[in-house]
Amino acid sequence: MKIFPDNISTYGQEIDDLFYLILIFVSIAFLISIIALLIPLFRKREKAAYFTGDKWVHLKWVALPLTLLAISDFIILAKEHGTWARIEEQIPQADVHIGIIGRQWNWVFVYPGQDNELNTSDDIVVDEQNSELHVPVNKNIVIDIRAKDVLHTVTIPVLRFKQMAIPGRTIMKWFQATKPGKYEIQCSEICGLLHSRMRNFLAVEDENDYKKFLSELYQQNKQLENSLVSSK
Repeated sequence: MKIFPDNISTYGQEIDDLFYLILIFVSIAFLISIIALLIPLFRKREKAAYFTGDKWVHLKWVALPLTLLAISDFIILAKEHGTWARIEEQIPQADVHIGIIGRQWNWVFVYPGQDNELNTSDDIVVDEQNSELHVPVNKNIVIDIRAKDVLHTVTIPVLRFKQMAIPGRTIMKWFQATKPGKYEIQCSEICGLLHSRMRNFLAVEDENDYKKFLSELYQQNKQLENSLVSSK
């Protein structure tokens, strides 16, 4: 049975494994709880009685499940520590550095200009409804995530990528996509009346297609600048 969407991220399988581990522990706890509740119904038909819980025969039914749950939590924490440390704290050298800005109600994509540096005067801003964020395949993509107004959350399910965008803060995240294609970018924060319009796309391309896209983007931006100058 397929539980998760396709994975095209280098670290997606580690996150899926964490979900499976949690699912296993929760399923076992659920089954034991249901069985423990149903057995007395069919085994005995005695009147309910109040127990103070100060005797070991009663207390063990509290201590034993609590101990098992604590052990499960420690196993999950031990497993996830290395995964989150590598994904959240160890930002790799960027092959491509881009920006994503959440606003009401769209995702704004910021590409570095021809100086190949983000946050400089020649950055190119794409603010169009349902537009595409273009990235090359098998490269480290480092993203500066910001929000212009209310809280948003950048969510790309196939990358197992999710990060809240907070006004006043710049949060750096990264991913490496392993498969070319077109995938959804969503906002998983209920950010207002037109929240559902925040549906953009991630276009993962091979190196040549990505360079062609950038070249066309620079050319369009240059033409736009020239038309603005001539209109003054």
